[in-house]
Amino acid sequence: MTKMSKLLAMFLAFATIMVIQSCDEDDPKPAAPSVSAPTTVATVQLGTKTDVTFTFETPGGFSTSEVTSSGGTATIKTQGAAAAEEGSVVVEFTAGATAGAGSVTLTVTDNEGQSTSQTATLNVSVSAPPTVELSANAGSGSPGGTVKVTVNVDAPNGASAIAVTGATTTPASPITITGIADVETEVTLNIPANAVIGSTINVFITAKDAQNLTSAATLYTITVTDPVIILEGNITADKTLSASEKYLLRGKVYVIAPAKLTIPAGTLIFGEKDTDGALIINRGATLDAKGTATSPIIMTSQAPKGFRNRGDWGGLVILGKAYNSNDVSAKIEGISVAAGSENGVYGPGAGSSTDNDNSGFLQYVRIEYAGISLSPDNELNSLTLGSVGSATTIDHIMVSYANDDAIEWFGGSVNHKYLITYATNDDDFDTDRGYNGKVQYGLVVREYNTADISGSRAWESSSNGSATAPTVGGTSRHSMPVFSNVTVLGPMVFGATSVMDANYRAGAEINSNSAIKIHNSIIAGFPVSVNWTNAVTGTVTGNVFVSNTNQNGTVAAGLTIPATLTTDNTLENNINNIFGAFTTKNPPSTANANAYGYATLASTFLQASASPYLTGAIDLSADAFFDNAAYKGAFGTAAATDWNINSAWVNFDPSNANY
Repeated sequence: MTKMSKLLAMFLAFATIMVIQSCDEDDPKPAAPSVSAPTTVATVQLGTKTDVTFTFETPGGFSTSEVTSSGGTATIKTQGAAAAEEGSVVVEFTAGATAGAGSVTLTVTDNEGQSTSQTATLNVSVSAPPTVELSANAGSGSPGGTVKVTVNVDAPNGASAIAVTGATTTPASPITITGIADVETEVTLNIPANAVIGSTINVFITAKDAQNLTSAATLYTITVTDPVIILEGNITADKTLSASEKYLLRGKVYVIAPAKLTIPAGTLIFGEKDTDGALIINRGATLDAKGTATSPIIMTSQAPKGFRNRGDWGGLVILGKAYNSNDVSAKIEGISVAAGSENGVYGPGAGSSTDNDNSGFLQYVRIEYAGISLSPDNELNSLTLGSVGSATTIDHIMVSYANDDAIEWFGGSVNHKYLITYATNDDDFDTDRGYNGKVQYGLVVREYNTADISGSRAWESSSNGSATAPTVGGTSRHSMPVFSNVTVLGPMVFGATSVMDANYRAGAEINSNSAIKIHNSIIAGFPVSVNWTNAVTGTVTGNVFVSNTNQNGTVAAGLTIPATLTTDNTLENNINNIFGAFTTKNPPSTANANAYGYATLASTFLQASASPYLTGAIDLSADAFFDNAAYKGAFGTAAATDWNINSAWVNFDPSNANY
């Protein structure tokens, strides 16, 4: 080879090397993938799942991703797009069974075979799932209707949703909620139009939190009932109900003067819980409610049997124009009276007090589960009577499970016979503001474990704090009602002192200048028989105060006790002498905790044949209202025709009554 040829060959080789080098510099290898994990440490509950989202950049094009984990298992839920230069990968992490640190490591590989890993840190923890409480566990409604329930959720991890099965809802389930504690939501449950009357619908309500923990299901039972006729607003013209229908008081229903509301025997009236349903007979209006011993009028809770409670509705209020020591146009407790309105106003008004005012008839009526508190010491009672006159007829009344007082009189002169109060929360007979009516034959039965925080009594008799009662409508007087032949079976008749509610006070409490008279009555089972909170007023004579193993209360208490109290009345040391042998023990293991059982009430009321109190009662028949009953207490040895607690108008188990 010539020298020239060798030079040419060397030149060509050098040129080739330069071309190859130039090509390498024009097409460099792409950068390795980059991966970003969440910066926030997620908390996940044991055994639950959560999504962890990673983002990536892959200049060499996305090829694959792989995941490893600690503290639980992890799977790829969503892969990146093939050959994508950026995107995200979603990993589903399922926490294990041990609390502590957890992690998810994602490795991304590009099309050049280059890989990069990144780790997300998690906290595997144990915390309580949400809990659900309902405003009530049962309700009732007619086909095509609705039932409302308030759902309260506590969710330590933050609330997410409420789910309802068994019924459609408004708003529709699942219902989105937020918050941590006391998250309240009102849910409307829809009753199918084709629901069978008498059937039940089981509705299950659960809550889910932000960690996907679910509460235990809470049961709400709907009883499908007959359609009811709604009574609401003002009744301004005469109206007659039908015993073949059922009625629902929605809100406060006022009968406006001079209208008359007629309620025939056998009529069933419910009070709506959500609206504090109540029936108010204004002064000048009248009520004609005449039940019978076999077909009483019943005013009760709308809740199904087994779920009725005190305070399920407002109650019955009757107002008139007789005297009261408050005002000529006083506002009755428990009602917010609008300025210039007659609704809820009692007293003589512009004229003179009319003690023989006539508000109509209320006979053979049961009032159950009523009483609503508007504010402290401002409550609707089961039966509230304001300035009701003596021409009004009210007898054969049974009040059960009163949320406040069973019967409260604010002034007035109305008289009564045959009153029963059962399981009252506060006072059974509360007389106030100048009431001077007469009552003969009454029965008080208390639950040993239920009393009001204000102090519970069979009687609370008040009048007015002034020594001289105010003149209203031309009349001035303090309360001076007369009660005779009442049997009071207080808490310790049915349970030992150790299980008695501590808020029980006295069989009778007399205060603020009341001149009440209590005669011919048997008072048993209260810690104190009679209590005077100020100077002695009133007359308490001819009664029997009972004290023995579980009725060992004090005879009297107060600032001043009448010197003749123990001689004007009889102290009985053994209740068995009156009502016979005990029927139970409470608690059963306590030898001296003898008591009478609620299941045997019918026999407990009647006196034993050897009772020393079947005679000796004070004769009050000089007043034509009073019978000359020889016995003390409400009953002798047998029930009378008009006074039989086994009659249909009496029911000591309204919770299980089929309405």
